[in-house]
Amino acid sequence: MLATYHTHSFFCDGAMYPDDYVRSAIEKGFTAIGFSSHAPVLFETYWTMKPELLNDYIETILHLKEKYKGRIQIYAGLETDYYPNSPDYRGMPGLDYTIGAIHFIYSKTNDRYMALDGTPEEFIETLDTIFGGDVEAMVTAYYALFTEMIRKRPPDIAGHIDILKKNNAGDRFFPEKSQWYRAAVETALNEIKKQEVIVEVNTGGISRGYTTEVYPSVWILKIMREMEIPIVLNSDAHNPDWIDAYYEKALKMIKSAGYTTQRVLLDGVWQDVKL
Repeated sequence: MLATYHTHSFFCDGAMYPDDYVRSAIEKGFTAIGFSSHAPVLFETYWTMKPELLNDYIETILHLKEKYKGRIQIYAGLETDYYPNSPDYRGMPGLDYTIGAIHFIYSKTNDRYMALDGTPEEFIETLDTIFGGDVEAMVTAYYALFTEMIRKRPPDIAGHIDILKKNNAGDRFFPEKSQWYRAAVETALNEIKKQEVIVEVNTGGISRGYTTEVYPSVWILKIMREMEIPIVLNSDAHNPDWIDAYYEKALKMIKSAGYTTQRVLLDGVWQDVKL
């Protein structure tokens, strides 16, 4: 079954209209597609959805559900950020699911929300400003915040859980297979298991040239499989042409970790289907 529940259109930092994604999904033989624009945040960014567009966004997806009824299943979601006093969009009328993610961390030094997964320059600025260059402290803080999100505000899907590796090609900033890194990851996974949250296998890092493998890394997928944490394959597409980007490669990685099923939103219910 082909599906993706992680897409970004012009409502946030993606290209083109939601209708373009639906037509691409139909052409590619998808059974379901979900939209997950970056939810509005309480501070200024150049890539999250503006608050005044939120209702229009939901209404657009609801319209598409009716327009393409019987041809493809369409779902309305949001990729929501977690930070102090962040809005809780779960249960919003018209919304089918949320993807929880951490993109920012608050800096008391300059009273700013700073990027954790931005450009290499932004990564270094956050590292130096908040953590004094201590990358272990930064990575540990990221996973602690991720774990807190899962515990206090569990989403339907945990989004790109090891996205910090985006700027870490060749272990530029930290050794991914170090014991302290593994411990930080496992702390988050234990809470994910406890709260029964689905973890996405996200191909967006590959399609955008940041990584050579999916989020999360295969070694993390193997731990998740041992823990029986459910997964869903998502493309994190920012262009209609990318909705199935690197799915074949991702499936090989998923199966190498021992998974035989994924959990999908189908007929309005999260359920397991064979890969």
